[in-house]
Amino acid sequence: MNTFKLVTFRLLTVFIVITQFKDISSVSSIKKLYAVLSNRQTTSTITKAQNYQVAPGINYEYLYTRGSNNNSSKPTMLFLHGFPSSFHSWRHQTDYFSRQGYDCLAPNMMGYGKTYSPLNVSEYKSKAMVDHLITLLNYLQINKVIVVGHDWGTRTAGRFLLHRPERTVGVVLISGSYNAPALFDLDRALDASTKAFGYEIYGHWKFFEANDAAKLIENNIEGFMDLVFASDPTLWKTNFAPVGKVREWVINKNKTTRGAYMTANDYEILRQYHAEGMQPKLNWFKMMIANNDWEDEKNLNPVLQRPMLYLGGKKDYVSVISAYGGPSQYIANLQTCPLDTGHWVMEEDPQGVNGIIERWIKKIQ
Repeated sequence: MNTFKLVTFRLLTVFIVITQFKDISSVSSIKKLYAVLSNRQTTSTITKAQNYQVAPGINYEYLYTRGSNNNSSKPTMLFLHGFPSSFHSWRHQTDYFSRQGYDCLAPNMMGYGKTYSPLNVSEYKSKAMVDHLITLLNYLQINKVIVVGHDWGTRTAGRFLLHRPERTVGVVLISGSYNAPALFDLDRALDASTKAFGYEIYGHWKFFEANDAAKLIENNIEGFMDLVFASDPTLWKTNFAPVGKVREWVINKNKTTRGAYMTANDYEILRQYHAEGMQPKLNWFKMMIANNDWEDEKNLNPVLQRPMLYLGGKKDYVSVISAYGGPSQYIANLQTCPLDTGHWVMEEDPQGVNGIIERWIKKIQ
């Protein structure tokens, strides 16, 4: 296209947008304009969102993408996001695997979007969440799944396999571990991590369990997002993991450069999720500290009955791969694959993650 035609095309594009949104001075009009200019994946994500009540008063928002040319020979992939993300974090995986013929289901977990988001910590229990997911699978007439979890999604993924192994083919844990049923003691975990790694990898939990944490984050969402998605992963070792550092960061309204692995639109979507309220999201940490799961799982067989793939970032200073990805008496069939990323593995290296998972699925079937 020559220069004259290119300029004409761009002017015509601007004219079309402006004629659609004559008054762009208002906030709502600007948001509409932003949506038009957003990438195709974001538009697809918004239009595909569906809702289903898994129990009276308990709604789950989800994305369900049918695989191209799926003849039911391939299992459905169930993607479970972590903190503080959403089903949007799986866009690279659902796009890729649906094109390979896999049906892909990605719900918003409790505390996010239109999914049930109670403030009461006692309602956050892994078995209840697994039951919710089973009900959703039954509604969609999905039998067996490969469960893929990231961050806190790995907790639910592991418990899905623990409670309902007959509905799974295998489990993929990314930036998070399978921990056999046991009572959790945060102070002991802090001491153990300090002895093992030289710093407190669970120190941010102390802030997240505080009653004022949600409000402090909401008052400085941009700075909090800067830290959580920092381009320099070593900031997690110095300014995120140690006790008191996240509180200090948000109170002082510190800033840093965010990772380039997400677009401005991706970050805007995240900001909207954070702005809807942080307390339900922080309840995942409180759930663990309060040992909400213990009564449901203290008598279960802790050994996983299906194959497990663990993916971790070599530059992740919280979900440390050497702590999570090694041999375990509770995992009979484990494959570990480190990647040259930080915590947001599937965002930072989607091609690498997709390739590893696809090869592993072919191996275990």
